[in-house]
Amino acid sequence: AVAVVALRAAAPAAGVEPVLASIGTGDKSGVYYLAGGAICGFVDAERWTTGIRCLAESTDGSIDNLRAVRNGTRTFGLVQSDWQHHAFYGTDVFRQAGPDRDLRSVVSLFREPFTVVARPDAGIGGIADLKGKRVNLGPSGSGGRATMRVVMDAMGWTDESFAYVDDLAMADVPRALCAGEIDAAVAIVAHPNQSVEEMMRSCNAVLVPVNGPGIERMMDENTFYAPGEVSAGTYDGQTASVPSFAVTATLVTSSRTSPAVVYEVTKALFQNFDAFRAAHPAFADIEKERMFSEGLTAPLHDGALRYLPEAKLR
Repeated sequence: AVAVVALRAAAPAAGVEPVLASIGTGDKSGVYYLAGGAICGFVDAERWTTGIRCLAESTDGSIDNLRAVRNGTRTFGLVQSDWQHHAFYGTDVFRQAGPDRDLRSVVSLFREPFTVVARPDAGIGGIADLKGKRVNLGPSGSGGRATMRVVMDAMGWTDESFAYVDDLAMADVPRALCAGEIDAAVAIVAHPNQSVEEMMRSCNAVLVPVNGPGIERMMDENTFYAPGEVSAGTYDGQTASVPSFAVTATLVTSSRTSPAVVYEVTKALFQNFDAFRAAHPAFADIEKERMFSEGLTAPLHDGALRYLPEAKLR
């Protein structure tokens, strides 16, 4: 009740009704949660003039966020570019639900490599060595787990190809891996990542190369996958780059979201662009020139299009 009163006491900009906008992010230990929190911080700083208050919500990840944006339980969602594509066209895990023609892109953000972390004594030197091991695939609503299913298809694997599969959130993986309960974990995360750093520091976990014929073929067949890597020196003791493939983190919403709200969120991000890039090392490579195009399958929302002329792109 207090929040509602505070919102109504604000002086909203013309055309913007007092509103609470939510952003579905990911695990609290991950970069999505930090990114959503930063964006909401920029939006909230202007709430007395725009009437918009922003809330970043921890979720299971991309699949969860896309479903929530579709059914209206969240205003915005941070999602992987591959699952934005599948949600818009109604393919893969969204086949039963059908195409989400109301899905709209807002901006493209940072790149995220598909990441495999393993115990040093697990005998896992490459992606093919996961077969027969105990592997954490991630929560069922996460984009990382869904993308792992694509990798499994490319490698000719099913759940039975592993000795054991788990669905732990990334924040719970370090304890399980270092305790020897699992041999490896897969995720799509920006780097440096807090949980990965904890595993490497606590039990000398290693980053596993993700390459080979199956992965090459998968990238050739899916244009939203691009070559990626975890650069050398990202973590203490990591002397060489680790190859993989990558997707792009994107911010999406629904066509039902007010253009005025989307405009103000986009504007808040761009007006605080340098502060956003400084919020995490993974954001340092974000370029304004790519933010309205890279990894965006769904059409740009009218509110983002409205801001485009003000974005000062070259």
